[in-house]
Amino acid sequence: MICTKAVQVSTASARLFSCKSIASRAKFSASIRSRRVMSTSAAAREVVSTENAPGAVGPYSQAIKAGGFVYISGQVPLVPGTKDFAADDITGQTEQVMKNIDAILTAAGSDWSKVVKTTVLLADMGDFAAMNAVYAKYFTKDPPARAAFAVKDLPLGAKVEIEAVALQ
Repeated sequence: MICTKAVQVSTASARLFSCKSIASRAKFSASIRSRRVMSTSAAAREVVSTENAPGAVGPYSQAIKAGGFVYISGQVPLVPGTKDFAADDITGQTEQVMKNIDAILTAAGSDWSKVVKTTVLLADMGDFAAMNAVYAKYFTKDPPARAAFAVKDLPLGAKVEIEAVALQ
């Protein structure tokens, strides 16, 4: 290695580095590149599927585990193994949605205490209070972040759909 000094110029200052520190930086940079390759392959995704929750009604998975998280697709109030809603009212539908999410969390090796974010979709915002009463039973301590929206229509005419993100 032929080098006596190298100069790194930044907008704030100019600094002198020895060849030894340049070599150390090169090793550090190579180490970071190596970690990126490993973390990319380690971040493979895993499909989560259980018969204890309704199967997907389209081209999507019940949930995906990736990067230390479980991403649960929006759940509607279908009774597992059927195409029937558990109830016609918002309370019964919300209860079934939460049971479906519970089954998927369990299949993924997670639980309600690890849920960090949910999104609630309602066909009628007038149902918010009734939905919230059921929802609150599942998050008695440190509830997750949440967004709630009224939408024009939900799949199969459901009154509520909820998706969740949890830690593994």
